Amino acid sequence: MNISELATLLQAELVLPAAELAPGVTAEMELTALSPIATAAAGSLTFLTQDDYAQFLPTTKASAVILAKARPDLRLAQLVHSNPYWAFAKAAQLFFPPREEVPGVSAQAHVAASATVAASATLYPFVYVGDGAVIGERVVLYPGVYVGPQARIGDDSVLRASVVIEAGISIGRRVLIHGGSVIGADGFGFAPGAGGYAKIPQVGSVVVGDDVEIGAMVTIDRGALEDTTVGRGTKLDDHVHVGHGSRVGEHTIMCAYAGLAGSTRIGNWVVLGGHTGTTNRVEIADKVQVGAMSGVTKDLSEAGVYMGFPARPVREWRRDIVRLRRLEEMDKSLAKLTAEVAELRSSVAK
Repeated sequence: MNISELATLLQAELVLPAAELAPGVTAEMELTALSPIATAAAGSLTFLTQDDYAQFLPTTKASAVILAKARPDLRLAQLVHSNPYWAFAKAAQLFFPPREEVPGVSAQAHVAASATVAASATLYPFVYVGDGAVIGERVVLYPGVYVGPQARIGDDSVLRASVVIEAGISIGRRVLIHGGSVIGADGFGFAPGAGGYAKIPQVGSVVVGDDVEIGAMVTIDRGALEDTTVGRGTKLDDHVHVGHGSRVGEHTIMCAYAGLAGSTRIGNWVVLGGHTGTTNRVEIADKVQVGAMSGVTKDLSEAGVYMGFPARPVREWRRDIVRLRRLEEMDKSLAKLTAEVAELRSSVAK
């Protein structure tokens, strides 16, 4: 596609270099690749989302760049967009479209007689679809996928190899689930007694909304009595755990190894950093950001950035870190003062 067409698709402002600076760069120039700014070749589209890489702009061999603000004297076309990272993502989708699948059910797949599979769906070898399950239009199930009885997979969803969807689980439309994830395993519910632990039957379900992406090796447990839910547009990184009965809002991000204990409530547009965890029944408000390695032990009821264990407003956490770093110095000062007081008391006694 040419630069002008791409600018229109991205709704970006096209700024062309002066003819004397780059006579070959025109609105009709074809773009053939998407490349990093430091290694791009002629005909490539590149992007600038961090000022650290601005040093490469004068020397990059790319033919066009996506950026937030036009820069004078550049020898390449500029696609100016208020959100260059989003524009880059959209451009990448154009350059690297998803592979086209051939609809059909492999002879090596097992589909229960009572299951419903759309004619446009693709089922690879060793897929298992249980009784009463529903597989929507253009769904793709890769080898080793298990879809339990009465589960539902919405239109245009893709389940990569060895994904497990347990009985009665509902997956929305345009959902992507990466390999090895398990949706709908029993929640961790046990009642202690004199003779050991009594298992609490987990009879709730899991409901995953539209446009959700679930990384590799993610586990989302079904609730004991109520459903576990993941809202529309939410993205879960690899190795995330969502405990039974939890509710994750819309457009929320959970980074790798983040984990929610049972009955946690997460709002919309929340970001949980890597290795973040919560205790049971914690509530986190909309637009909260929790930094990596933090522990949420009580409700976070106001939007903002939180850090540490227990998680607290980031300014408080930074002050606490400064105090911690001074502990050794303060300990030495206290020891010196204690010795001086002891010496003074000894002098007074004499």
